Amino acid sequence: MLKSKLILLILLSFSLILTKVSAQDSTAVNTTEKDRKVAQTLSLGIAFDYLKLHTLLIDESQKWEGALNLKFFDKVSAIGEYGIAELRPEEAYNNADYISSGNYYRVGVDYHLTVIPNNFLLLGLRYAQASFDETISYEIENPVFPNETNELSRPNLKATWFEFVLSSEKNVRRLFGTEIPDILSAGFKFRLKYLQEYDKFDVVEIKNIPGYGRTNIALNPEFNLYIKFRIPLF
Repeated sequence: MLKSKLILLILLSFSLILTKVSAQDSTAVNTTEKDRKVAQTLSLGIAFDYLKLHTLLIDESQKWEGALNLKFFDKVSAIGEYGIAELRPEEAYNNADYISSGNYYRVGVDYHLTVIPNNFLLLGLRYAQASFDETISYEIENPVFPNETNELSRPNLKATWFEFVLSSEKNVRRLFGTEIPDILSAGFKFRLKYLQEYDKFDVVEIKNIPGYGRTNIALNPEFNLYIKFRIPLF
């Protein structure tokens, strides 16, 4: 419950910031022919998911994620995303400590739709793969003899999945009342992830996959907040 409230507070704060930035942009951006820009033939974007940084304050899990994209003619982007995670969900087992740690990548494309000047809607698809290790440490209580402590370790696990991605992105032209170069964007992504394949075991199933989440959910949703630095190339 506390985690849900904190995430809701983060999303609310982000919405207020975007609203303020939008109000500032509306007074600064003139959409006359004089100010319209020629579409960039090729540009490079570097993005960071900062919502995952907030999770460091919420639980013991650690998550880091970034992305590179090449945008062609202001319409289509080729995307590469990479992340590392160490997941420690408390609800995995009642009598054991569970850790799932590793890295993952996603590759795919986004198509850009202009809603209003400097505001965009992106539709995308991703293919993703994770490589990770899983450790389960547990203690067996014995009323007669000393408690027995054991550990189940599974290295070199693999998982793959597909994602549908809906993004909203805004070019930030003013920050805290000051006009800045046209190189910064902020936005959010909604992902709907479909698990394709992962290593399975007869006795104890894998609980969490870095980059995907819980394995008992066939369609796994995720929400990301990000900032992006845009570098025109041609």
